[in-house]
Amino acid sequence: MKKYKFKLEALLKMRKLEEEQCKMRIGRLQTKKNELLAEVEKQNMGIDEAYRSQEATIQGGASGLDLRFYPYYFQGKKAAKAKLNEQIEQLDELLVEAYGMLKEFRAKAKVLEEMKEKDQKAHKKLANKQMHQKIEEQVMNWSQFNALNARTRK
Repeated sequence: MKKYKFKLEALLKMRKLEEEQCKMRIGRLQTKKNELLAEVEKQNMGIDEAYRSQEATIQGGASGLDLRFYPYYFQGKKAAKAKLNEQIEQLDELLVEAYGMLKEFRAKAKVLEEMKEKDQKAHKKLANKQMHQKIEEQVMNWSQFNALNARTRK
């Protein structure tokens, strides 16, 4: 009996490759999102530090010129933070889309894997049936051979 070969193996490999590429894309998006979240945290820490610095400056007796810097600094940090949050939202949308694509790729690959499994079971069943048939034929031939030998000895 021939060795089992799935006719759609190339298509199955392509589907699995698409699935792996999608997983890699999701990983890259997650990494980018984590980097942006870290940057937002860094901006928050910068704002907190600026507030502490402003309080220390006021405590030390600063002029009005020194204090005019802080509102612009806070405004810049908050604008940068808003831009980062916007980018995070865009990444979240891309991630939702990528997870949807991954779901489709997995479903397509799963269908082919199930087809392969079913085909493989059928092939194995046929191979076992043919093997048992050959064994039965050999047993019958052996029985006939023994019966023939027994007659010729008499």
